[in-house]
Amino acid sequence: MRRTLLPWIVAFGILLLVSAGTVVALNTTTFGAGGFVRVYLDALARDDVSGALSLPGVRPAATGAAETVLLRDGTQAGLSNIRETGDEERGDTHLITFDWTSPGGAGSTTFQVHRIGTRFGLFPVWGFVTSPIATVSLTVAHDPRFTVNGIAEVSRIRANTAVDYAVLVPGSYSFGHSSHYLTAKPDVVLADTVNQTLHGTVDTEANTTFVSEVSSLIDARLRECATQTVLFPTGCPFGQAVDNRVSSTPVWSITHPPPISILPGTTFGTWAIPPTPGTAHLKVAVTSLYNGTSSEFDQDVPFQIHGEITLGAGDAISVTLH
Repeated sequence: MRRTLLPWIVAFGILLLVSAGTVVALNTTTFGAGGFVRVYLDALARDDVSGALSLPGVRPAATGAAETVLLRDGTQAGLSNIRETGDEERGDTHLITFDWTSPGGAGSTTFQVHRIGTRFGLFPVWGFVTSPIATVSLTVAHDPRFTVNGIAEVSRIRANTAVDYAVLVPGSYSFGHSSHYLTAKPDVVLADTVNQTLHGTVDTEANTTFVSEVSSLIDARLRECATQTVLFPTGCPFGQAVDNRVSSTPVWSITHPPPISILPGTTFGTWAIPPTPGTAHLKVAVTSLYNGTSSEFDQDVPFQIHGEITLGAGDAISVTLH
């Protein structure tokens, strides 16, 4: 009977040893501190912000008064080449370091995690000691609209004033603007350190479509001015006084339309046309008040324009010239 049980006892002992070894192995890999951080980084890699936020210790409120609107799916640029490079134990805390690559650059980030419980009585449960969040102090200039990694957002402040936004670490965040009439060069912010404060700017400016359409509107207005058969067309930037008596109908034409450029206005959300020269031409017959002789005034007439532009609902353009 003992000989019959011996193989089973040996087998059971081996099974216990294997099971114990498996638990130890899992506790140092899959269920270890580094494995926990890897789960978080994998969520960022696949743009699963909601999954990352569900992990213990990821607390958006940790940034204080920072806006949390960027902590949503779609705002991540993605991570690759994720590799654990360090695990330093300090009492109950682990300092876990990972290298990674993002579209905005590569980096290395250290996370502070600690054990917060046990699963199934065998496997440790981990949480972040310090929430893996940073703050981007973002100035959105001249227009409240902006994008983060291609996702549209609107600043709550209509002024060239910085607003603090919470972002997950690590990651690269490309801030910019792209609309029908406006554009901004991307400003890439690389968040590689937990709890740091970074700075970004969306410097919105007029694009070529905006300049072209405003130029067309002004050219049309100047051509309309040129149809007025008076020396000083009403509501127009050019006119000409003559010393003698006008003896024919004045004829205006536009020789050189002003080359339009558009700059940010003095009021947020408005745009300005800086002082810009142009040239009109006037032909009119005149009679000398001195001796009654006739001649023709046939000359270019320089003028200058400046003005303001308002973009209304649906990007409707309203131009006021001076």
